Amino acid sequence: MLLTTTGAAIAEPLRFACDTPHGKRVELGVSGKNSDIQWIEDDLDTVRPSVAIDGETFSVTWGTSVATEGKGAKLTTYVFAAAHRTAASVFATRIDESTAEIFRFYFASKSLYKLTSRLADPSPDSKAAPFVATYLATCRNQ
Repeated sequence: MLLTTTGAAIAEPLRFACDTPHGKRVELGVSGKNSDIQWIEDDLDTVRPSVAIDGETFSVTWGTSVATEGKGAKLTTYVFAAAHRTAASVFATRIDESTAEIFRFYFASKSLYKLTSRLADPSPDSKAAPFVATYLATCRNQ
């Protein structure tokens, strides 16, 4: 009986609501040269991520959950059907023509990490600086 109960508890989906993430992004400095790169604090005050984990399925909702002046809320949910899960964390990647993102949720600290890498603009200029951002949010059970 204990094994059946334990198995059912492990099989239940986990849901987490996250606090406002903190993070920085890379930008070119005032000179515009690739050697003048700076880490800039991002304004993420309206971002409230959430996480759902159901077996190997990992879902992350990210975006502005609060409407700002002249703009509505814009949330995007990414569902990864075959995320890589270990005892410590679950992670998945999302890649399109211009962006690569890694989402990783750590079970012990209940923290969500997001790393984004893309070109700053779709310029064919080979000197265009890459855009890299890293964000971390602390989450709690929902």
